[in-house]
Amino acid sequence: ARVCGKVTGMGIKEGVTLIVGGGFHGKSTLLQALEFGIYNHIPGDGREFVCSASDSVKIRAEDGRSISGVNISPFINNLPFQKDTTAFCTSDASGSTSQAANVMERLKLVFHVLL
Repeated sequence: ARVCGKVTGMGIKEGVTLIVGGGFHGKSTLLQALEFGIYNHIPGDGREFVCSASDSVKIRAEDGRSISGVNISPFINNLPFQKDTTAFCTSDASGSTSQAANVMERLKLVFHVLL
């Protein structure tokens, strides 16, 4: 058994938490640690002190994905050619429209953490 001494760190309370910062300040590293904390791990693999709710959900932008009838208007409501964002459809989504659709689709699930 490895002895580490006193464990200190950061806990993220329930609610909305925004992770912001400049380039190379650790935002992606923190999100990746939270994502990996969801899954079982092998003792000694470095994740002993990282844990996340087992029902956590991760989203990301997916350029080129298909979207059918998703309300993305809470995020985007002024697209070229007056394209409807309350029931948005496309066969080739941009990064921003795909991420907005991913958030709205995941909000229909039951989870405690949205990464």
